[in-house]
Amino acid sequence: MRRQEIFFATSNKKKFESLSKILAPIGVELKQLEYDFDEGRDLTIETITQSKLKQAKEAFPDKKLIVDDRGFFIPALNGFPGPFVGLVLNTFSHKGLIKLMDGEADRRAIFSFALGYYDGKNDIIFTADEVGFLTTEPKGENLHGWTELLYVYGYETFPGRTLAELDDKEWDEYLVAIKNIDPFVMLRKHLEDNT
Repeated sequence: MRRQEIFFATSNKKKFESLSKILAPIGVELKQLEYDFDEGRDLTIETITQSKLKQAKEAFPDKKLIVDDRGFFIPALNGFPGPFVGLVLNTFSHKGLIKLMDGEADRRAIFSFALGYYDGKNDIIFTADEVGFLTTEPKGENLHGWTELLYVYGYETFPGRTLAELDDKEWDEYLVAIKNIDPFVMLRKHLEDNT
């Protein structure tokens, strides 16, 4: 197996470690690059990811690159907070989201993911949406190393429960359930098919 070096421009160590584990078995040596992106004010995750990839290519020429972006869209709130989920959580936390949803019957919540990959010649953008639900109160204690949104977000595989309530075995079941909508896995398949 021929090893290839790809650079992931992210400051999120958890994302980097997760993608490293997914790509290592196919011979990819993932390296982390720190970069302070100008994310602009666009409302679509795909457009933000395209912009980040353009910036990364300018900052790190002649490298194969990966960037990503994520958002959290609540239909009952007209898509709020969207790509600004980090700002919202830093401002009034997951508890504030629950207050905003008080009295709302539509509890759907959509994690939207986009990953940009530059193979040295072409840009490729992978996108996916994971539809889950918001609970009426925070529950659970196990964030599995991820965001505090897991206190209030659930997935259909575990009705009525937040992801923070899942034990490690259930967390692995959740990861298997969302495997086909994970841009990290989509990238791996692309690399397997085109290497």
